[in-house]
Amino acid sequence: MPTNFDLAPPVKTVDGLVAVPIDIQSITAALTFDGSTSSGSGDATIEFVAGPSNGNPIFDLRQTITAAWLDGVPVPVAAVAHHDFGGGANAQLRVVESVVAAGTTHTLRVTYTLGPPQASSAGSYQPAMTWSAGPRLVFNFGFTDLGAGRYLEAWVPANLIFDQFELTLTVQILNTAVAHTIITNGSVTNLGANHWSAAFPARFTALSTLLEVRATDTLTGMTGTVTLPVSGITVTIEAWKLTGGGADLATQINNIRTFLTSNENSTGTYLHGNRFVAFLHLGGMEYEGGTTTGTGALRHETFHSWWARGLKPASQPDAWWDEAWTVYNDNGAATATPLDFTDPPAELCPRNPWVRITAGGAYDDGNRFFEGAASLIGAGTLKSLMSAFYNERRNRPETTAHLEESLVARSGNAQLVDAFHRFVYGFATPSPAPDLWIRDDPAHGGSDAWGGVFWDSPDLWTRKSDDGGTTHQPPEFGQDNWFHARVRNRSASVTARHFLVTFNVLPFAGTQFQYPGDFLPCITAAAGFDLAPGASTILKARWPAALIPPEGTHVCLLAAVITRSDHPVAGRHVWEHNNLAQKNLTIADMVAGDAAIFPFVIRNRKVRARKRILIEIIRPGERVELEASLLHPIAADDPAADERIAADCGGGAFLRSAKSLEVPFAAGRTAAIPLQLRGGDEIVLGLRLRVPADAKRCDVLRTHVVQREARSKNIVGGVTVEVRVC
Repeated sequence: MPTNFDLAPPVKTVDGLVAVPIDIQSITAALTFDGSTSSGSGDATIEFVAGPSNGNPIFDLRQTITAAWLDGVPVPVAAVAHHDFGGGANAQLRVVESVVAAGTTHTLRVTYTLGPPQASSAGSYQPAMTWSAGPRLVFNFGFTDLGAGRYLEAWVPANLIFDQFELTLTVQILNTAVAHTIITNGSVTNLGANHWSAAFPARFTALSTLLEVRATDTLTGMTGTVTLPVSGITVTIEAWKLTGGGADLATQINNIRTFLTSNENSTGTYLHGNRFVAFLHLGGMEYEGGTTTGTGALRHETFHSWWARGLKPASQPDAWWDEAWTVYNDNGAATATPLDFTDPPAELCPRNPWVRITAGGAYDDGNRFFEGAASLIGAGTLKSLMSAFYNERRNRPETTAHLEESLVARSGNAQLVDAFHRFVYGFATPSPAPDLWIRDDPAHGGSDAWGGVFWDSPDLWTRKSDDGGTTHQPPEFGQDNWFHARVRNRSASVTARHFLVTFNVLPFAGTQFQYPGDFLPCITAAAGFDLAPGASTILKARWPAALIPPEGTHVCLLAAVITRSDHPVAGRHVWEHNNLAQKNLTIADMVAGDAAIFPFVIRNRKVRARKRILIEIIRPGERVELEASLLHPIAADDPAADERIAADCGGGAFLRSAKSLEVPFAAGRTAAIPLQLRGGDEIVLGLRLRVPADAKRCDVLRTHVVQREARSKNIVGGVTVEVRVC
């Protein structure tokens, strides 16, 4: 089973212990209840993989442990105690006082007594284990987002909510003749009288499992079905209430049919198989494909099987968006109200990874945030982008940063960065503003205006795999690749609390890229936090395989860094603003004596004005004799092409083929060919290079082709071709 360590909190030293996250692969647990003593006990074994660092594993359980074993070896109960990680009230975690090696697989078994969870008492529907005459048991998990320690860990050892795992849960009630019923979103196998096994799939996390156990004569149930419009799945709706309860089950099943159908149409595929389970009693709590709720909140809780328990938050600080988006949909998902940046900041997603409670403002302030986002990009567009995010990311938990990255990249609206900064992360507007930048050249010191090489930024690179490498590799077609950007803070005193780097690729090498049109919308983005004055950091983002251009395509990588009060200026080029960078680098493997053509694009953005430019080659210093020429395409049905293009190219000598004119560059370190562009021209040119016959294997020849303004001689674009002799 894949691990989710990229979503886990960092290693933390607590009370002298190096506490490391684990990734649970499976949990096997048995809860046994004894009617003769009105008691219960638990016995659970978790199989886990240790994280990328050696240390002491962390987990949680809010019951009294009576014995523990790590890999079959007894561990003192005091050596699996709770420790304070700084996450707030009731947010402690258990730390195993045995060091495990990074990447190793282990089992941890614990036995424990069952009683009221030693956790927060928040929420209107409390976890319960109570007995009445019969004896009759009332047992429920009673999850809530509003208090720490109130997910699966209240009853069964579990992990933080970044982790996905299989769970097999056996429930047995002894010493009672009263029949009981289990209500759950797991797959149930009856093992005997008052004895069940419930299996929960590997996509579940600690907040997913619904469980209620009650005497059968206290319950009334009814079922119905609905065929969903997108997936085509026929879902059985199981509705339960207490006997004599006020809910009309037939009416509520019809309501659930409507809600499930509407949710698939608005958001995407239902992920929870062919069942939906509702216990219509008290409270309002979502589970995967199920809910425990009063009838008034049923629509809200059903939608949560898409947002919250379909696409799940990766941490409790991320849990704001599922409540906020659900409330926005409760209200019609059409309201667009501009954000007022004079309003106080709203912290919906705290930066403390150990927080284990959903922000109280998630409902109202979160809804207000989405109203503001709708005002920036349109309510219809927002709904479409949120649906796209759900359908692309639904297989594993997701973060607030990933949501921000997706919305900015797809909408192209940089103001969303400001909105997240103030009304999600809760940061004030910085004063003075930080000055974030990306180097254009190794000699670039951070100024906006840069007259040197700017088309081959050393702070931008791609890798063929997520391997942490810092040298550029040409993208590999047919697989995921990875964008990287090194972001620097030029400020002397201001920390950049939050910022975003956008990554875009244009499927050609070209010149004169301009913000925002060439930069946004973009392929992807990466969020960063807390970049100190004078510091730098590397951000990375996945370049999906489906968006990698075919082999032989020469692309340009563009990046922009955006933070509150420091946006790139519209209309600026890379050499005019330090927030912008590009890597216009083509890498080719060639053998001595061979020639190849490298296409690139030049533009005249002025629609009504001709422009005279110079295409200049800068040869490698050690290879000033490098044979090079410029190819200009011609149309086969254009008899005047020779004369016109010859004039455009300054009247110099040229060679004609069926599809192009070829103009050689003069000898020397640099040489230029004049070219005239008509208004609105976008022309594909070719650079033909021939590797010297005496070039040696492993030689690297870097050649620059730049576009200069004919009058000012200013460079306004460039392309680098790196030939590796093989």
